[in-house]
Amino acid sequence: MNRFLLQIRFIALALLLSTASTVVAQIASSPQSLDDVIYNPAIKDGKARHAIGEYQMKQAKILSEDRNLNVMTLRNTEVIVVTIPADLLFEPNETELSRDAELVLLKYCPFLRTPGFYHMAIAMYHDNSASEQYSKELTNLRVQSVYDWFAENANVKDLYKFSFGNSNALLPNNSMQNRRLNRRLEIYLVPGQLMIDQAKKNLLK
Repeated sequence: MNRFLLQIRFIALALLLSTASTVVAQIASSPQSLDDVIYNPAIKDGKARHAIGEYQMKQAKILSEDRNLNVMTLRNTEVIVVTIPADLLFEPNETELSRDAELVLLKYCPFLRTPGFYHMAIAMYHDNSASEQYSKELTNLRVQSVYDWFAENANVKDLYKFSFGNSNALLPNNSMQNRRLNRRLEIYLVPGQLMIDQAKKNLLK
């Protein structure tokens, strides 16, 4: 009987260690910074890079039809960056999404539809009109609200969130218009491994 109980304990311990290893591996593989998302995975195949660049430019052109947003590309057109003024998503100093925010965010759900096709990063920023601590707390709560909305409306397996308080200003905080532009959400649309594999096989349309 004692031997049987000992075997049970060994099995339970093995299962516990296996679960812990899985959790550690998941943490280790999670992006630690925004740059980790933007620059990974790297596209080494020249043919795939060209195909993805053309595909991303088409997507960027469609997204730029909204004149309220700023759309640009990084990594030689491989990565799309969309900048959304925070006042299109939130009322002043609020952390709950406004009623009109859904209309702004809906167009990004298709980019999360197929796991592995895109990696998406969302990054929230504020101006310097408040203390650094307040700005950090505000951007953290706001980006969480955006993440939660996507979690309710899309697959968030490849969605990563970051908040930066009042750092990384786009413009000097010396006017109302500049501060408005510094209060923003940035959405990064990064090619995932599935997109890269399709590009290598000429399947990217």
